[in-house]
Amino acid sequence: MNDNDDFADVLRAIPLYRPAEESRRGRISSTTVHPGEVLPAKVVVDFGSTPEGPDQGPDLEIATRSWEHLREPGEREIRGFCGERDLMERRMRDPLSAHSFALPEDARWSTQTIDIDGAPHTFTVLATSRSWVAAALLPGPFLVRIYTPAPGPAPGALRRITSVGELEPVRGRG
Repeated sequence: MNDNDDFADVLRAIPLYRPAEESRRGRISSTTVHPGEVLPAKVVVDFGSTPEGPDQGPDLEIATRSWEHLREPGEREIRGFCGERDLMERRMRDPLSAHSFALPEDARWSTQTIDIDGAPHTFTVLATSRSWVAAALLPGPFLVRIYTPAPGPAPGALRRITSVGELEPVRGRG
């Protein structure tokens, strides 16, 4: 099997997205595979972060996670998906916040419409002094989450990744 066939299998399992106007190739920075399964349940694609440079984190990150529960996620689960990314950023960047699991005092919730493949979707947005995170439910069901360092906001439109050529080659670390 070749890389394009393997990638096509991944895209059948979980849709990956990129900013509609982005010229840089994305980089898969993280995947989650459930025990006993071959294809991922969650994939994170970064834009702007490179392994060669100092780790300042991505300029933009788009995560897609399959939702495998009997009922669709509600606002609580969507907000949790946003809050999880903000917490991860605070824990990485500020050792003192590693002890805090509450949202920061400056956290603000709102909504924003972001087009995906030309169709408008309402995203729940969490904005803090460190991050701008938005998440929405897509058919499948899938949760999609956009993260960018504060002040954000992220792009106004996403499009589905359809080719392995839209991504950086996988590189080992050694």
